[in-house]
This record gives sequence, structure tokens and C-alpha cells, in this order.
Amino acid sequence: MCGIVAVIDPRGPVAPHVLAAMRDRLAHRGPDGAGLWTGESGRAGVGLGHRRLAILDLTDASAQPMASPDGRYQLVYNGEVYNYVELRAELEQAGHAFRTTGDTEVLLAAYARWGAACLERLNGMFAFAVWDTVERRLFAARDRFGEKPLFWAPLEGGGVALASEIKALLAHPRLPAAAREDLVTRFAAGGYREDGPDTLFQGVWRLPPAHALEADAAGQVTRTWRYWVPDPLRVREGYEPRRAVEEFGALLERSVRLRLRADVPVGSSLSGGLDSSTLVCLLAGLRGDAGFVQRTFSARFDDDPTISEGAEIDAVVRRAGAEAHAVVPTPEGFMRESRELHWHQEEPFLSASIYLQWCVARLARERGTTILIDGQGADELLGGYQSYFFLRQLDLMDQGRWLTLASETARLSWRLLRVAARYREVRRRFDPLLALALRSLARAWWAPVPPADYFVGVPPPVRGARLRGKMAEALQYNNLPTLLRYADRNAMAFSREPRLPFLDVDLVDFCLGLPDEAFVGDGWQKLILRRAGEGLLPPEIQWRAEKVGYVAPQDRWLRGPMRAWARERLLDGPVGDVAGHSPADLEAAWRSHQAGEADLSWTIWRWVSLSEWLSLLREGAWRAAPAPVAV
Repeated sequence: MCGIVAVIDPRGPVAPHVLAAMRDRLAHRGPDGAGLWTGESGRAGVGLGHRRLAILDLTDASAQPMASPDGRYQLVYNGEVYNYVELRAELEQAGHAFRTTGDTEVLLAAYARWGAACLERLNGMFAFAVWDTVERRLFAARDRFGEKPLFWAPLEGGGVALASEIKALLAHPRLPAAAREDLVTRFAAGGYREDGPDTLFQGVWRLPPAHALEADAAGQVTRTWRYWVPDPLRVREGYEPRRAVEEFGALLERSVRLRLRADVPVGSSLSGGLDSSTLVCLLAGLRGDAGFVQRTFSARFDDDPTISEGAEIDAVVRRAGAEAHAVVPTPEGFMRESRELHWHQEEPFLSASIYLQWCVARLARERGTTILIDGQGADELLGGYQSYFFLRQLDLMDQGRWLTLASETARLSWRLLRVAARYREVRRRFDPLLALALRSLARAWWAPVPPADYFVGVPPPVRGARLRGKMAEALQYNNLPTLLRYADRNAMAFSREPRLPFLDVDLVDFCLGLPDEAFVGDGWQKLILRRAGEGLLPPEIQWRAEKVGYVAPQDRWLRGPMRAWARERLLDGPVGDVAGHSPADLEAAWRSHQAGEADLSWTIWRWVSLSEWLSLLREGAWRAAPAPVAV
């Protein structure tokens, strides 16, 4: 995991001090080394910069920028190619000789041999840029799901810059720091999604997941394209549940094994939910082969039993025999660190819950663990979100499967109501009335299928494919990319590397070919994952009926310690200039939330976070370094 920058300037050589300033804005992403390369292409200048977090081959031989043996290509790269061992063997058979033991040289050799087609062979998370000194062209690409970020911006007067984070771009003197007012308004209204090239910064563009670009020596981006498009409707014939569970389990275990390839300590995040618990228990079975000390890192709220998953965390730690570490995030800590957190995140966020990730990443650094295996992506891939069940209900109605509909609805409802009886204010934990009752279900079924928001890699909006459509959207567009931004920035703020086994290329391709009942069936969600956990997980985790989000108690924080701090940001300051900011409406929402009449913390938080972001922007925080820290 690292930070990269690239600049093409048609006006002349790239100034090393400018390139170094951009690169060093990413020092948190790469504290183990820094490198620069500058060259010329006719009258134009080209520069590459790299900050290194050493994960594989810790020697200077794997430092970047890295040149190909013939000097034609210069590479800067952020991420991990997990199948680099297999690719290296294939390239060696083709005659390539390697001088390092890491994945950077393998990626460079793969590009030199296959060009852009190398992307089809990479199983990993990555964002990289290659300058071709012969073709006088820059090639850049990002992994399928966008685990690793990449942004680009045209420079005033000509040229282009690319970087792992926006703050590195804004270190260039010819790139102004200004807000996209239309998108700021959209964010405030709850309609902004990180599913395309737009960002909240004027003139700064995101390279979307599964995309590549080319830029010429004049600094013009000449082409961007998507190199991977799934077909969610291509369901394999001959589905046999037991065989599918075995294959799924084998692929998941292989994915975890690949993500243990490292020359630094590996641990795992543990929330107590099904996804992270499965990975922790899988890791326990691999400890003997891999020879590592297994550490888990969790955020806990044991004083708030309605949302706490402390008992589940403890059960998994006992089963795995892991060394457990935990932190209790506090509202006082959040307020103290809010500016620094927003500086690292670069765009506002929708809840206080990402502070949990922030605290867990810091805890991992304190315990000397560089890599965190994490369960992100499972809900999108395997149909885990609560709202997906009613889509399954509608699909069953579309297909005329009335008995299955009745059976699954009754089973899910019965299980959830049993669990709900254990908690006061149960809706703070989960929705026990998740399955739609007959009347509401009939009303939803008769309504027209909503029009599509996305068209590439998503089924058309037709009856019978509602669940698959929503899963495809969440995996590629309106959900996972945003969550991956949170995870990347939180981890890299503390120079940690998250690794996500559920986003393995081979595992994802397998799951995309499964029928709906592999995901939602028998009144269970993520059914195939539950069945694969037989004998691996504690039964009370394997067959948990309720899904608890990875959330902070922001509803109570806003009524308690955060009350004055949040109110000031909600009703005063820079958000007052944003279109749609209505002091009267927000005051009414604030009073309703404070009175406990409704949980409006999500609406309130959106404006609070936007206020923090606008304040940092107006103060020029992203044009300066280091990160602002509250005193």
C-alpha cells in the first residue's frame, strides 16, 4: 500500500520540488520510503512520485518509481497483486528474469508483456500509472471495485496530474481548490453518490473502479474506458447447493491464503458479524501453515447493550483462540479528531460510524500490525443488507412462487421477533418487521418497477430480477465504492493496509453465477456463507438472525456530549450558504431528535459533516500539510 503521483506538463520540465510536495502530501500512505523520477518528452516534462509502505520485499530493490530493464517503462503503483507468485512463474517461463521478490516488478513485467490486457490477469487491489518513454504515453488503471483510489485533474495552462488522494493534486500550484457547488447541494440533499468520475472538488475527477485511462505527452487525457463489466443475469445451470457451498468455501479459503502473502504482521478486523467472524475463524485454521500470531481488532460499546456486539466478538475470539484487542470510541474523541478525520477522508461522510474504523486502524498501529483482513464487500456480493429481503419477496411474487414466499417470510419474521424480545429500543439494533406484510407487499408489487439509475453491468429494471439488480448496483455503484473510500482513508491515515477477501476476483466471478436462493433462501440472508461456516463458526454466530450495522451510537451522541458541538455546525457556519439549508426545517429536525420523537441523526449528521468539510476547504487545509489537528 502506497501513495502515487504523476504529472505531465507540456510547458516544460516538471519541477522536482513541486513533484516532491505532491508526493509528500501522501506521507501517511507511505512512511517507509520516497522516490521521484523526472523525464522529458520533446518539450514536455513528465514526473512520477511514490511514497512507500513496505509490505512485500522490504529491501530497497523494490523501491519506486521502478524502471523496466530496458528503461522503456517507469511505474508507480499502490496496492497488492495477490496472485503475483503465479504471474511471476508464467512470466519466468516466457523468459523474464526477476531481481526482486515482490509484486511491483511482476506488475511492471506484466504490463511490458501484455500492455493493458494485463488487467485481465490481475487478482488484487491496485491503482498504478506507467509512463512509456517510446510511445510517449501514460497509462493508468484502477482495480475492479475501487479498493485503491486514483484521481486526476487538468492543470491550468495545460497538462494533467494524477494522484492517490485529492490533497496531493491540490499541492500543485496550478490547480485551484474550490467546491463543485452543484454537487455540494446534492450531497446536502442526500443524493450524492461516489459512483462516477465527479468529486466535490472543482476540476478534480475520480477514475472510477474497473477503469483505465491514457494521457499523451501534451497532458491530454485521450481515452478512458471500463475494462471489466459483469453480467449479473448469467446464472450457471445445474445449481446444486451442497457442491456450490463446497466450491464457495474453497474459493474463500484460497482468497484468505492469498491475502496472507506479506512480509509484515497480519491481523484482522472483528465486528462480531457473520462476515468478519468467518474470516477470523478461517485464519485460525491457517495459523499453523502461515506461522503468524493472530490478532483481532474491534470497536466495542459494551455500555450500550442494544447495539453492542461484544458477546459475539468474545464468542469468535474464544473459538479462534486469537489475541484480542479492542477500543471504545468516544464522542469526545470524535470531536477532538473530527478535523483530522475529515482531512484524511477528503469528502464529507454520511454518519459518525466511520470513526470506528479510524479507531481500529490506530489500535492496529499501536499493536504493530500492518495488515488488517476485513469482511467488507460481503453484504454487496452475497445479498446481506436488510432491505434486500423484501426484494426477494417481490421477486418470488413475480415468479408466482407463492408457497416459497409464504415459507420464507414466516421463517424470517419468526426468527427476528424472537431476537427482538431481548432488546429495548430494538430498532436501534435492527428492524424486526423487515419482511413486508401481505398488504404492503401487494401494494409494492402492483407499483411499477422503478426506472434504472445504472445501465452498465446491471440487469434491466424488470420483474423477477429486483434482488439481482440491487446487488449489482451496490457492488459497483451506489454503495461499495463509498465504503471502500472510508476504509482506505481510515487505514492509510495510520499507514495500515486493509485486505478484503470477499472481493477476490475468482470468488466474485463464482458468486455472480449463483442463483438468488444461494443468497436469500429458507428465510436467511447470505445463506451460502452461513452454510460454508458449518463446523467453522460458533453456531450462535453462524445462524444469527439479526444483522447489526457497524455503527456508532450517534443518535445518543447527538443528544448528549455532541449536542452543542453538532448544533453549532448544523445551524451556523459555512453550511448556511448551501442551497437547501433551511434553518427552520433543521431546527425542527433537531428538536424532534433531541426530544426522542424520531431518530433523525442521519439527516443531522449529513449537514454536520458537510460543515466540517466546507470549513477545511475555506481555510485551505487541503493545500497545506500536515493534517489539521484540534488542540
